[in-house]
Amino acid sequence: MTQQAPTQPVLACAQCGKTFGQSDLVPIAGNWVCGACKPAFLSRVVAGGPGVASSLRYAGVGIRFGARFVDGLLFLVPFVIVLVLLMPNMLRTAAANKPPTMFNGGFVLVALGFGLFYEVLMLRYYGATLGKMACGLKVVRSDGSSLGWGVSFGRYFMYNVVISAVPFVNWILLITTAIMAGTDEQRRGLHDRVCDTRVIYKQS
Repeated sequence: MTQQAPTQPVLACAQCGKTFGQSDLVPIAGNWVCGACKPAFLSRVVAGGPGVASSLRYAGVGIRFGARFVDGLLFLVPFVIVLVLLMPNMLRTAAANKPPTMFNGGFVLVALGFGLFYEVLMLRYYGATLGKMACGLKVVRSDGSSLGWGVSFGRYFMYNVVISAVPFVNWILLITTAIMAGTDEQRRGLHDRVCDTRVIYKQS
């Protein structure tokens, strides 16, 4: 008669959130961490103390949608102002059956460029857009550190171009991102997973 080996408990890594058998994890400052995350986790503990590892409060889908909504309102005001200023010229062009001028045709590019610089600069220097600031949120790396230029641009590109810009497909990706953020332990959307970022409540 053979004896069955005792089943080891399955635990989640405090750094990446993935689950492992207990034998594949190491205890650090009261947390279980996988081998791949061990160096980054140790650096964070050394830099900020054991409390940093468990002090992050991840933001859910609702509050993140609210932050995006506030940013949308902030963009809408200057957009309407510029549209009102351009409308007479656009109507005259249409009445004369002339092709759109370079200025009118470049309006969309200017809007996209403004959105790019706004979000990338705000994430790089403040860790949040104005909408996220209003909701008390901040975007950080998985170890709690600030975003660099590459990650700030990558996060903007993933959400605003890959996920949101392609017609029809964008609805599928947006819903998928919302489901992922709603069910993930660290509230990561698709763009968070790709860029290794987390949206958290700002520390008081």
